[in-house]
Amino acid sequence: MQQTMQRGVQVQYPVDNGTYNLITTLSEKLKALETYEKYSKDVDGRELELYKQLIDEDSRHAQQIFDVLRERMGR
Repeated sequence: MQQTMQRGVQVQYPVDNGTYNLITTLSEKLKALETYEKYSKDVDGRELELYKQLIDEDSRHAQQIFDVLRERMGR
């Protein structure tokens, strides 16, 4: 648990900075995947292939981040 002082009030965070960073990074990847899926419905051809590629790559990255986060939380 991390602690910081803000305007004289002690704030205790339930996760350390590294865990927070992983959670935030995973959240951003998942938002990107949602966006790619939405935008892919409006295109075809080369643009559709681009979105499919982005979805494949970011899905793989999201899984890697989740795996590392799960390991970290298992400590």
